[in-house]
Amino acid sequence: METFRDMVNHCIRIGLENNTSTLKKLSILSYPQLSDYKVMSYYKLTAISSACGRLSQMKHSIKKGKTPKSPFVSKPYIVSCYGFKINGMLLSFPVGNKSWVHIPLNNHTQYILKDKSLKVRSFVITPESNLSVSREK
Repeated sequence: METFRDMVNHCIRIGLENNTSTLKKLSILSYPQLSDYKVMSYYKLTAISSACGRLSQMKHSIKKGKTPKSPFVSKPYIVSCYGFKINGMLLSFPVGNKSWVHIPLNNHTQYILKDKSLKVRSFVITPESNLSVSREK
């Protein structure tokens, strides 16, 4: 979680230095520099996307004449929409070198996920741990 936060903040610094908040330009500028982080590539892509969203939000606040909040992330977290699995009572996601992290889901989350009209699209791990879900039509 600390590494992901550091990657997002690194991308935000690059975006501020180059005055960009578009995903394409931020990706071109920051992806090569993220090679220093020894994590799977889709975590890098998600970090770039998160940074882009924070930079865009800051620009939007400035346009509306509001004082923007700092775009930098202070709390550790990790987000991904790639490669994870929910196996009954476990959330499993890869961290590299064929190793996985397995996090037990609480009873309430297991009960909610029994609904077949829900499809888990991504997860957010924070000290409070959350899953994002969306209904399939």
